[in-house]
Amino acid sequence: MKPRTRDERHAMRDKERLERDRLSNRTGSYHRYEPVKDPTAVAPNCPSYAKPVDRFVTTEDVAAIEHKERAQDYSKVMEKHEGRRQARYKREEDRWAALDAKERAEQMRLDRLQADPICGRKNVGGAPFNIVSQAYEPTAAGQKLKHHDDMVKFRGELRSMNLAARNHLGFNPITGEQVYPIKIPERPQAPASTSIIG
Repeated sequence: MKPRTRDERHAMRDKERLERDRLSNRTGSYHRYEPVKDPTAVAPNCPSYAKPVDRFVTTEDVAAIEHKERAQDYSKVMEKHEGRRQARYKREEDRWAALDAKERAEQMRLDRLQADPICGRKNVGGAPFNIVSQAYEPTAAGQKLKHHDDMVKFRGELRSMNLAARNHLGFNPITGEQVYPIKIPERPQAPASTSIIG
């Protein structure tokens, strides 16, 4: 048996060291203590292992890496801005195209209404009479309407004259005189352009 050194004999006095030594020399299917010098160290055959020289980067390399990262960030920002600009440009183009299409459709509708004689009469009043100035329009339809209204007035006056004559209006039976003379209304003349029989 090899004799122990002084350090080993002093280490044997430590309870934890003695426990580790006994566990490392244990036999059978028990847990064996494996001493690990640095728990955070990476094994050389591990993929994440790097040499001490490779773990440090020089100043020029750091500047180049940061410049590349800034360029990538700037390109991402520019791509985002360009995407927004393209979307807004397309939306504005679609809006103007819709406005142009609406204006063309309205112009085509107006042209169609102006070309159709039946649709064009929708803007004409129901009667050839100006309700504001109380005057008939200077057209054949206006003259016809004026004659029609005059005939209505004439028939009303003629009817009132007949009623007055039958009821002896203005006749004094004592003297036998007609106090209020009954005047027969004058028949209105029909316009020359129309042949209306009243």
